[in-house]
Amino acid sequence: MAEIAPFRGFSYNPEEVPDLAQVTIPPYDVISPEEQRAFHDSNPYNFIRLELGLASPEDSPGNNPHTRAAAWIEQWRNQSILLRSPKPSIYRYELDYKTENEPVKTRRGFICALKLEDFSSGGVRPHEKTFQAAKDERFGLMAACNANLSPVFALYPDSSEQVYSALSGGAPQAPAVSFTDRTGMAHRLWPVTDRLLLDRVRELMLDKPIFIADGHHRYETALNYRNTLRARYGEGHPNATYEFIMVYLTDMNDPGLTILPTHRLLRNLGDWDCERFVESAKSLFHVDRFEARNDGRLKWNEAMRSGGLQKDTTIGVYSREAAGVYVLTAKRDAVSALLARKGTPPALRTLDVVVLDQLLLRDLMGLSDQFLADERNISFMHDFSAAIEAVGARGFDAGFFINNTRIEQVRDVASAGLTMPHKSTYFYPKVTSGLVINPLFPDEEIA
Repeated sequence: MAEIAPFRGFSYNPEEVPDLAQVTIPPYDVISPEEQRAFHDSNPYNFIRLELGLASPEDSPGNNPHTRAAAWIEQWRNQSILLRSPKPSIYRYELDYKTENEPVKTRRGFICALKLEDFSSGGVRPHEKTFQAAKDERFGLMAACNANLSPVFALYPDSSEQVYSALSGGAPQAPAVSFTDRTGMAHRLWPVTDRLLLDRVRELMLDKPIFIADGHHRYETALNYRNTLRARYGEGHPNATYEFIMVYLTDMNDPGLTILPTHRLLRNLGDWDCERFVESAKSLFHVDRFEARNDGRLKWNEAMRSGGLQKDTTIGVYSREAAGVYVLTAKRDAVSALLARKGTPPALRTLDVVVLDQLLLRDLMGLSDQFLADERNISFMHDFSAAIEAVGARGFDAGFFINNTRIEQVRDVASAGLTMPHKSTYFYPKVTSGLVINPLFPDEEIA
């Protein structure tokens, strides 16, 4: 079951930091080194100092980005840059954003504390694999700061919208926080403190499974942190702060929820020939060819989108050396049978990314795991137009284009206890870091 709770978060003091656009940042794992430096230089209170501080050649176990983050938190608290909420709150959160060729959308959700559960319980369900090095780094930061600095992005099913409707009924009309960030996205945040309402929302969430959308490493790190503190303080403290993690929750039926596709761009393919490759794929795929120039590329894109709307496995192939562009539509029975013989579970067989990675890249092209793991050979992009331009302008030999993973596919894979291949989903936008911090003081309890 999903046990959520309000918490007394730390937030920027609006009198000291009036414009949150100057200090909030994307999640740490999508920030480039250039952006990291730019954020650091942009404002002395930018959240980058906490979430992804700059390293130094003189770093040591006692002086490094993690210990400096803890020192910044202490200093900003003493200077009243960060203020703690006087009452436990759940933070209702709305975000306006835009994607390529789409109107403005609004994603609705809320930030709260969630009781940590081991994945074996089935109450919290992952869909991606994690990497130990990333978890070790995040644990170092969490242990130094004793805090959740950024929320895990997670989903819950609520087709009747009872949870968000109840939460909205207790929020004041004007948001406590409202700003437009550097990318043009508009953020609004309402702390909800009404105890009766919070208890009602908690009750409505009890029977809901939780699906992790983004932040698998942070969730597993929090489990490790919890276990470490249980070993230190004993297991008789079920409401201790470290038994919870800060999450951003949104209804998986929310019309503002977007998953972007992740296209694959390849180089170093040697004498690979696009036409021969497409010919070899015809036993498993229906092939449609379009001219690479003029309106042919537009028709190609439309054919891909149409296939996605029909829930077909549809993959676009574009080579800078070929005169045509191609749409490969999987022959369902043939592809499913082949994947079944490979031992691929049913919930994974309809994923575009699985068909692309296993059948096209590995089987037909003969690319190895080692080749595909080397960033010199493969890049990932989400914007279709930018990816097309990159194939021609940045020396890639070919681009493979897919439709986005659908939300019901995420649900089905996670519910089956399975994980998707790397770079299968990109929930957009990522949840902004710097809106609120959840302190994990071991002597406190979640209300």
